[in-house]
Amino acid sequence: MGPSTHAAAAAGPLAVDDGAGPAVLAVPADPERTALARTEVVLVWLRWLGVAAIALTLATRALPVARSLALAVTVGIALYAAAAHARIRRGGDPRATAILTTTGDAASATAACLVSGGVASPLYPFLYLTVLGGSLRFGRAHTLAICALNAGLSVVLFLLAPGSTAGAGDLAIRVFFLVFVALMGGVLAGDLRAARDRSRTLLWRLFRAQEEERARVAGEIHDRVGGQLFELYHGLDAAAAAADTPAAVRLGALARGARACADEVRQLTNALRPSILDDFGFVEALRDFAAGLQERSELALRLHVDDRAARGRPEVDAMLFRILQEAVLNARKHAGAARLEIAFTRNPRDGARLTVQDDGRGFDPASVPAGHLGLLYMRERAEACGATLAVASRPGRGTRIEVRVPPEGDAA
Repeated sequence: MGPSTHAAAAAGPLAVDDGAGPAVLAVPADPERTALARTEVVLVWLRWLGVAAIALTLATRALPVARSLALAVTVGIALYAAAAHARIRRGGDPRATAILTTTGDAASATAACLVSGGVASPLYPFLYLTVLGGSLRFGRAHTLAICALNAGLSVVLFLLAPGSTAGAGDLAIRVFFLVFVALMGGVLAGDLRAARDRSRTLLWRLFRAQEEERARVAGEIHDRVGGQLFELYHGLDAAAAAADTPAAVRLGALARGARACADEVRQLTNALRPSILDDFGFVEALRDFAAGLQERSELALRLHVDDRAARGRPEVDAMLFRILQEAVLNARKHAGAARLEIAFTRNPRDGARLTVQDDGRGFDPASVPAGHLGLLYMRERAEACGATLAVASRPGRGTRIEVRVPPEGDAA
């Protein structure tokens, strides 16, 4: 069996962007990628400060090269900083961006040192900073690679920089400090990662406790209130059947009201913790949710579900369902959407992917108004189980929310 499609209206696939420019991508929720993205945003401004310092140094010091060459190096470094700034603003893969900027920063610092004295240049400490920045962004293997790269660039500077007065001892000291900075940065990075892991573990325990409490409350409501309402409306039906006409009419109306109340209680317990989620997994819970949404709302709904999707871990399924609820609520409450498309796939190779896309008014994910906590709610839940949450939206062009759970986090 292949993917199945359920549609409430004959509508084509939705598009977040109609060609007027790229959608704005929110930062993904994976903890390491999120940390990389945030670090890059901070380093943008530090990089511009570095460009200013390089420009000032090359403009005011006596140099062993022509001023025109120093000016060309300064312009090239500034153009690189502008390109890095633009890439970071566009979003994309934070890890790839971090690798590019780390390499680019080292190359820029080397170029500045090449025209200002080699390893004896007052700008050489920028190479220390690139090693430190790399160690805080990457793991130990990458840090050693960055340190080796900068050591190699230092040798190039020692051999090729015009007018250099540094000796072999100066080079050895510079390389020693490069290794020292790398080791220090590695220790700091390890502490930061350990803190992030503890935070993620606490977040995961919090959400598990919430789900357990939801399940308990839902069970209490179902067992205590649901059973009494069942007895009530059946008793009213029996009384109406035995009463005269005026009383029967009144009792029948009361029985219908009791049934409506029972339906509300059933919907409430399903919202708290759908029993179908525990019994049959996310795929069936998704289909049931979509059917209920189709009955209760005016949205034109398209549902794409891979019938071959395996069942995932219960806690991951619960996380996906909560994000689904929040995404649909946002589409109905804030987006003013007319059409909604939900897709879900899961396989052992790629893991799970849930997509919720609407044609509503859209928004800028980088400037969410205060008090709107839906994105934070979804991001925290995805982060707790190592998933990636991406939000693509533009004002007036709809919103697309995508959750990706890696295979190791989605194993049954």
